[in-house]
Amino acid sequence: MIQRFNKQLNNKLINYRRDFHKYAEVKWTEFRTASLVAKELVNMGYKIKLGEDMFVKGVQISYPSEQIIQQNIKRAIEQGGDSDLIKQMQGLPGVVAELDTDKQGPVIAMRFDIDALEMQEVHKKGHYPYDNGFASVNKGFCHSCGHDAHTAIGLGVAEIVMQVKQKLTGKIKLIFQPAEEGGGGAIGIVNKGILDDVNYFFAPHMGLIKPNGKPLLSHGIICGVNDFLDVRRINAEYQGQSAHSCGDPHNGKNALLAACNATINIHAIAPHSEGMLRVNVGMLAGGVSRNTIAPNANLIIEVRGEYKTVADYGEKRVNAVLNSAATMYDVEVSINKIGSTCSAKSDNEARKLVFEIANDIAWFTEYYDLGSVGGSDDASEMISKVQSNGGLATYIGVGADIAAGYHNELFDFDENAMLPAVELFIKLILKIQKDNI
Repeated sequence: MIQRFNKQLNNKLINYRRDFHKYAEVKWTEFRTASLVAKELVNMGYKIKLGEDMFVKGVQISYPSEQIIQQNIKRAIEQGGDSDLIKQMQGLPGVVAELDTDKQGPVIAMRFDIDALEMQEVHKKGHYPYDNGFASVNKGFCHSCGHDAHTAIGLGVAEIVMQVKQKLTGKIKLIFQPAEEGGGGAIGIVNKGILDDVNYFFAPHMGLIKPNGKPLLSHGIICGVNDFLDVRRINAEYQGQSAHSCGDPHNGKNALLAACNATINIHAIAPHSEGMLRVNVGMLAGGVSRNTIAPNANLIIEVRGEYKTVADYGEKRVNAVLNSAATMYDVEVSINKIGSTCSAKSDNEARKLVFEIANDIAWFTEYYDLGSVGGSDDASEMISKVQSNGGLATYIGVGADIAAGYHNELFDFDENAMLPAVELFIKLILKIQKDNI
């Protein structure tokens, strides 16, 4: 069935991917991307949800100021975004497409993340996107994790679903999620109830890590992961007292020293016997001038744990260190937990289903039941929600040769890996439909 569309669809996927890559947009500013996705979906015949119809507002992480939102909306429209659809988003980019067959059957959902990273892409000969005219034109933003591919794959799935809709029952939900990269884009969708009736959930990622620790390249597939880490994001602000560093040092209270002490000791937190623990101070900033006792300092901190109990332990120890450093230097500290992402594991039954279908697709020749995500992805929130309601869910690695590592300014991937991903998802849908007749 899919073979009829191979060349035509492959070219379309590549064009989609290159367009999204060229106009990269980061968390909570993906207005051009989301509006063009929405426009395509409406033209295909889907009912779509935008803005507060797909999100609960107020739970977003690192949401930009109104000024930044408006600047990015303006740029999105100038770069070809649909102004009417952007207006309907109410400052929350993203799209949920639904096909209701009006026939009893399973509800199948798929998540495709659409955001780029805050990173400057290389603009030099030898970098394939630059050589072929689709390197990011948005300074400081680039797709270095393959989300441009995920978005293109989602549109490919959407097109073929409509072509086979007469064979389908139940509902299909295609979720184009913003702000996966540290923005907590999933939780607002979960809280809105979009996943409440879902029986099967799948989320793709280009690549992932094989059991031997090496990247999954073209022709490989990972059917699921069990190592989503529970993430806690913490901001801490120290307030001391400024004073002249030479003439009046005894009246100063050095917030920067407190922050430095906290940083060193956060990285000295002992591991946990029950699972992996990672703590990191990603940024330390403070002070006002060379000859002034620093009255302020800020830390941006992340805690990741293999299980909730491990993450709880890490968060508790971080808070203890932050407070102790404040006491030591006689300064005040304000600790703000700005968000979290839960851990999750792929269902065995869902992994078996992916393995069965992948074996029927010529592209795939290297198969792994489980791989590693190498960190976190807030698709875990959706996986956990579906599982809590009795559904099955997994996170799938679609192998692709890469030019450099993920989150690297030279990142690029084998574009020919996108079409097999579309075929995989379509055949998953059809298999689930057949099994539920």
